[in-house]
Amino acid sequence: MRLDPHPVRPTRRRLLQLFAAGVGVSVFGTRPVMAAQPTIRPRSAWGADLPPQGPLEAEAPGDVRFLLVHHTASGNRYDPGDVAGMIRSFHRTHTGPDKRWPDVAYNFFVDRFGTIWEGREGSLDLPIKGSATGGSQGFAQLCCFIGNHEEEPPTAEAEEAMIGLLAWLAGRYGIDPQGRTEFVSRGSNRHPAGTTVVTPTIAPHREMSQTVCPGRFGIELVSRLPVLVAARAAGIGQQPAPVATVAPTPLAAPSTSVPPTEEAVAESAPVAVPPTATPDAAALSLPAVPAAALHGKAVLGADVKVYGAAGAGQLRLTAAGLLAAVSTATAVVIRRRGLR
Repeated sequence: MRLDPHPVRPTRRRLLQLFAAGVGVSVFGTRPVMAAQPTIRPRSAWGADLPPQGPLEAEAPGDVRFLLVHHTASGNRYDPGDVAGMIRSFHRTHTGPDKRWPDVAYNFFVDRFGTIWEGREGSLDLPIKGSATGGSQGFAQLCCFIGNHEEEPPTAEAEEAMIGLLAWLAGRYGIDPQGRTEFVSRGSNRHPAGTTVVTPTIAPHREMSQTVCPGRFGIELVSRLPVLVAARAAGIGQQPAPVATVAPTPLAAPSTSVPPTEEAVAESAPVAVPPTATPDAAALSLPAVPAAALHGKAVLGADVKVYGAAGAGQLRLTAAGLLAAVSTATAVVIRRRGLR
């Protein structure tokens, strides 16, 4: 463990508060932390007149094991007023003669402006089972970027929104964002029914099906998401907006042209892509965050910092040595303050 020359000594109470809040817990995989629900536009905002075309089922209690990230592979250049109409077009494709799925495939969409939309009906209330090209193995909630991230990365706004969405879902369903899980596949073109699948708890679609989804830039982001989501769940960095009632967006006129979707592209030409290796949390670093935003908090990753009131001094240590460091820091506080 390496200490700065003039470290800020966290109080014993603050150390206990940090661990009670779950800061650092994700590094050791003991339990997830609950994050606030972000603002999500309900399904009625885009599809009040588009009911499901068949029955929908929810996962059994405890059966949401991981979170799966997709992209639509549709265009990246669209305006805020276009989004409701785009989701309606995805619904037409997914429920049409080529797919015949009962509803739009995904539980949630994230647009390039950072707005989150409820997709498959009921997803705000229950862990509704999704659908996916190549087969749905189940045990997941499907979160989809609206855009083509084989061509360019998600916007900063979309990235922030996806982090907030995943952090909320992880807490809601008891998922460790930095963990791994195991389940028996219900069937896909990568994992036939009955196959035991081991996967990171935040995974790209291509881990589950023969597809390039969510694109090369999306894959790069997904490799960083476990640490970012764990930090957000612990209350570090930009916080999701409080839940608010959002007035439904006026429904767009039906379009005669349907933009290509990830399903249509992947279904026509499956691509065998090796599973993505998710980097270990200790090998990743979080983006720089202003010290003022980290007052009294810890950052998960290669370095863990506990900032003081002015953010000046800091305790700096590796994630692997976090428990030993906390024990040492607590002992220092007890000795210096006569708290034996």
